[in-house]
This record gives sequence, C-alpha cells and structure tokens, in this order.
Amino acid sequence: MVQIKKQIFPHKPGCYLYKDRRNQVIYVGKAKDLAKRIAQYFQKKDLDPKTKLLVSKIADVEFITTDNEVEALILEQSLIHKYQPKYNIDLRGDVRYAYIKVTDSSRLRSSNSPTLHGKQREPKSDEQFPRLITARKITKGGRYYGPYTEGMSRKLILKTLGEIFKIRTCNQMPKKVCLQYHIGRCTGPCQGYISEADYLVNIKNAERLLKGETKVIIKDLVSRMKEASGKQQYELAKNYRDQIAAVKLVEERQKIDVPKNFDQDIINWIIVGKKIYIQLFNVNKGVITSRHKFGFDFYQGVVEDFIKQYYSINFIPREIIIPKKLDEQNVIEKYLQETKEKKFTISYQPRIDLTVPQKGEKQKLLQLVKNNLEINLGLEPGVVDLQRILELDKLPKVIEFFDVSTLQGKFNAGAMIQMVNGRFNKNEYRKFKIKWSEAQDDFAMIFEIVFRRYFRLVKEKSSLPDLIVIDGGRGQLNSARKALGQLKLNIPICSLAKREEEIYLAHKSVPLKLDKKLAGLKLLIKGRDEVHRFVIKYHRQLRRLK
Repeated sequence: MVQIKKQIFPHKPGCYLYKDRRNQVIYVGKAKDLAKRIAQYFQKKDLDPKTKLLVSKIADVEFITTDNEVEALILEQSLIHKYQPKYNIDLRGDVRYAYIKVTDSSRLRSSNSPTLHGKQREPKSDEQFPRLITARKITKGGRYYGPYTEGMSRKLILKTLGEIFKIRTCNQMPKKVCLQYHIGRCTGPCQGYISEADYLVNIKNAERLLKGETKVIIKDLVSRMKEASGKQQYELAKNYRDQIAAVKLVEERQKIDVPKNFDQDIINWIIVGKKIYIQLFNVNKGVITSRHKFGFDFYQGVVEDFIKQYYSINFIPREIIIPKKLDEQNVIEKYLQETKEKKFTISYQPRIDLTVPQKGEKQKLLQLVKNNLEINLGLEPGVVDLQRILELDKLPKVIEFFDVSTLQGKFNAGAMIQMVNGRFNKNEYRKFKIKWSEAQDDFAMIFEIVFRRYFRLVKEKSSLPDLIVIDGGRGQLNSARKALGQLKLNIPICSLAKREEEIYLAHKSVPLKLDKKLAGLKLLIKGRDEVHRFVIKYHRQLRRLK
C-alpha cells in the first residue's frame, strides 16, 4: 500500500488515479477536494470489504487538478473510458453507468439528428412529445448521452435542461395540465399550449446543450425571440429571452469551450535551477484525455528538441498550444507537417499550428497545465512566478517574512514567519521582543530583528532562506539590507508596501506594480498578511502581561 502521508495533495478539484505494483491504473475517481477525498481512503477504519481490497492494492497515486467539478467529471469519464480500471467496476457492484436518453419521435428521427456517439437507433415506439430520462441500458429507440459515472451530476443536468427548456416529465400524457405547468416547468403539450414543432425545437436545443453547442442554441433562440416579438407574442418572446439567459449562464460555467472538431495538445514547462520540467495534456475534441510529464537538464533549445522527438513517435494533433514562441517556429511547424504526412501516407499537406495564445480559453488551458506541473513538483502556484518576477537565480522554496508592531514606542515587538514551497511552516515562526530601541522607530526595529535572526543562523551554521520579504517600503528594505550587510550575507530581499501592494527591490529605483491576480503577488500578500497577524497577536500578549 502507498505511503499516503509522505505525499502532498492539493485542496483543489480534480481526478485521482490509483495504480498497483505493475503501474496499472486500477481506479479512477473525481473529487471536489483532492486532499480530503484521497485521505478518506487511508484514514477511515470502517471501509467496506471491497474498498479495503482496493486500498490494499494501491502502490501509487497520481492526480490531475481541474478548475471546477464539471471539468473533473468530464475528465473522470474520459480516464475511465481510456483505462477501464478494474475497481471502478468492482466497487460499484452490478450498477451500470447511466445515460441520459432522449425518447424517440418520428419527426426527430427523420431529421437524422446525430447522437453523441454518432449512432442513430431505430425506435421501438414513438412519442409525439419526447422526454429526457435516465437509462441504464442502451436499447432500441432514442438517443443516448453519457455515460455519467455519478448520479448527482446526471440528475443536476436533467434538472437544468428541464428548467431551461420546460420539457415534460410525465410518463403518460395527462388529461389536463399538472403542477409542473403551473410552476413554470412545463409548456403544457398535453393541452396543446405548445405546438409539436416548437416543442421539438426545445428538445433539439437540449441535445445541443448536452453536446456543448451553446452558440448554435443562442443564435436560434435569439432569432425566435425577435420573430415572436415582431408578432407581438410578448409572453413567448419573454420565454425565449429567459432561455437565452440560462444557456449563457451554463456557457460561462464551462471553462473549456468545447467540443471542437480537431485534436489539440497543450504543452507548458517550468525551469527550476538547472532542470526543466515539461507537462503535456492531450485534448481529444475538447476533452482532456491524458497527460505526460518529463524532466530534462536545461539547455537552450531543449523545448524544440523535445517537441521534435516526442512527435516523431507520437500522434501529431491539428494544434499544439505553447506558452511562448519558439526559435525557428516556422521550421518546426513544417517539420511536423512533413512528419505527419509520412506517418499516415496522405496525399495532401496537413496543417499543423503551433499556437501561442495571449488570452481566452487556450491561455486558461495553458495555466491549468502549469498549475498541475507546479503542484506535482510540490510547489504552490506563485513560487515559480516569484523567481521570474524578482529575477532570482534559484527557486524561492524557503521564504521568510518580517514585520514589527508598536504602540507609541511601547511594547515594541517583531515577528518572522516562514513559508516552504508556498506553505506556512509554523515550526519556524519566531517572536522578537525589541531590546535595542525604546522609541517608535520602525527602521531600527526591522534592523534589529533581521540582524538577530541571521546572526543566530550563521552562528548555528543553519540553512538560510532563498528570499526575505519585509513588510514596508523603501526605508524598511534599506534597514534590513544594512543588517544583512553587517553580517556579510547576500540573501535576495524585497519589501511589500500595503497601500498599493508595491514591491521594492534594491536594484530598481521604481517599485514594481503587478497585476493583483498574479499568483506570485498573491503569495507575497498571503505571507505578509500572516506575519502581520502573528506580530499583532504577540504585541497584544505583551500589553496584557503589563
């Protein structure tokens, strides 16, 4: 069994893959919080026998983070279809994955509307006004979407589609309208309050939403809304308007704007010291299907070499998304085109794009890949950013933050907190009762606590941090640098001013003003706020003692 306590899992949504000693995937699951969900397998004592058997077979755990639970669900289905894990079937007993079925209609069937799987089933019986229902088996008749591995997700999708398009839920058409009509969740086809043609439009739009074709739906609904308004059918126009708003809301919640009619690969990388770590996600028509991690010694041109070698033996997609333009990018694109032509012995010149997005969904996908890579390296998002922003020679894995507190020169106190790989290390928190200055002098107090901290570390021959952060502006930074100078230490240092969140650096005359959404700045603010909280708490303790 895997030593779960030795691994660090993020508190993020995503999928986890359990592997056995042969490195075979034996179970795939999804979670709202990966750390909590994975821990449950190894901490609970009252597991059922089948789950205990699974846990006993686990030799390794991998995970992939996503931006939300919807993406995690899509990814989970994709991974299950790919690996067919043994215990995904065994742990669920005889329960089959369920589908969403659109019951058949002669008018819909004659239009040859494609299903998610590209298959059309011959109907066993027709319904004049089709329904959306749950199906455990694929039988003759209807169109099927899925499978859905979690009942709650499937029910939520059915509920949302029913509310947007007001699709009937009754097994048999009643003789008069029911409660669903009166509360606005059905259009009343049983009493002819909606025509068969208009009802089938709603069914088609529901199926489009299941396939992710939101733009087509919105265009159609806008056209119908304008037509109804022009005929002064204002109640019908209002209904279309509400449907448009609901579809747009669903569209906004889908972070990966898919499906697409071609495959993509997304590549991002991180340089840590003398190593480069590359992660590649395969996207099959908009769904993340797999990922690959690589580590190499860094040298100029290593990414270009990796791309050429990787695609010489692997499938070459229509588009490869990368974070920045490569040297000789046009040459590499041509190389990939020729390689694909030879592999598949095709008579035309295939188009291969190396895309460098600046914004939008592709940029978000690049960030998702980078976040996964940072987490797998044991880094919080932002640590790598800081190395780039502050132009550091190495990754700031250990960061120490300093702050002081005073009350008109009384009860002077200082504090230091430490972060390791972006996480608070409370074993290394330190308090300082100011001894060298009784005045309200922030600069003198900063000098004292920085000097005392690193004088001791030097004396004890202990490890020094990779970065020091001072709460304050240029004056506080200069005081801390003076303390390091007297100790003949050359540790990277900066200060962070509260009001504008400006970063002061010794070698720059003008402070840095960064986008507040940037992960590196968020990490500095998080550390600065924590040391401020810690020193205020200590300052209050000193006042109570008096």
